[in-house]
Amino acid sequence: MNEVKETIGVTVIQKKHKEKKLQESEAKLVIDILDKAEKQEITGSFGEPEYEIQISRDGKKETYYAWLRGEDRRGWVQYKKAMYMLNEKDTEKLLAIFPNVSEQKEDEMQVGPLTEVTKKDLQITAFHIKAGDQNVNYMVRYTISQSLYNKLVKEQEYYLQLTFPEKVQKLIGAKESEMILGEKVKEGYKQYELHATVPIKGASESQLKSLETYYEKYDLKILNSEKEKIGVFQNIIQIVKEYGEKMNFQR
Repeated sequence: MNEVKETIGVTVIQKKHKEKKLQESEAKLVIDILDKAEKQEITGSFGEPEYEIQISRDGKKETYYAWLRGEDRRGWVQYKKAMYMLNEKDTEKLLAIFPNVSEQKEDEMQVGPLTEVTKKDLQITAFHIKAGDQNVNYMVRYTISQSLYNKLVKEQEYYLQLTFPEKVQKLIGAKESEMILGEKVKEGYKQYELHATVPIKGASESQLKSLETYYEKYDLKILNSEKEKIGVFQNIIQIVKEYGEKMNFQR
């Protein structure tokens, strides 16, 4: 007897106006990802879904709805009334396959050059320091405005650089970190992170501990694709504290 091959069809519709029928390999990948999404108990709603996913298997049709551009990079899928969460990698895979119609308005496309970045366009929301035996790891999380997002899409590359406080400079033996290529802006995300690893030699355990607890007087420099300085944020921990106070006040 001949084995009957299961027929699978997957069509993805983006916000009712862009439709894409997936190839077999893409369709299988999408089904695998949806099958392993984790069911979550949630209250509330995400609003209008970005995508409708229609799956037909041997004449039976299933409809899923997806939200893939949340700031934490993890997508959500609804099937019937249940909600499922995707991990970051699977969300990225779906975004690469699914249709993407830019919803930018005409005036947003008239983007000027990237000449200056101020606190109006960039908000630092978190700053962490972790010291190891041979190096210090820094993490800075920041949120950008739509206007800066549009400019960075056009600019393609930008750089970030940490300036160390004097007492840290002596320990590390450098005034600032290397210039680090900024995370590429994409998918409309407004939240990004800088990760800087700075080598340190011959520091005692107590010196390493003091490094982890001293957050004052670090500055963050923003540079354009030509590595020209276009913005400086001084004493970034103070900016983070003020942001936290503002968020608490708004609650």
